[in-house]
Amino acid sequence: MNTKPIPIIITLIAALVSCVASIIQHVSFTIFTTRLLCAVIIFGVIGIIVKIILDKSLNVMEEETDEENEESEVEDVISEDTEE
Repeated sequence: MNTKPIPIIITLIAALVSCVASIIQHVSFTIFTTRLLCAVIIFGVIGIIVKIILDKSLNVMEEETDEENEESEVEDVISEDTEE
């Protein structure tokens, strides 16, 4: 699975929510940019952490399925040899 865009998507969603909330509250420009910068930094880091966790989890799952496939192939070969 391609997890590369996950941090970007999380960051953009957080930035959108921050912008909408600031516009609704009619805040000044400095507060608006401060909120936006904080949201981008915080959720960018959260997105990177989520990506790392997903990458590690997916690698473990792939290794388990590879091991199961190898075991089933070995069993198939053994059963074919015993039938002959």
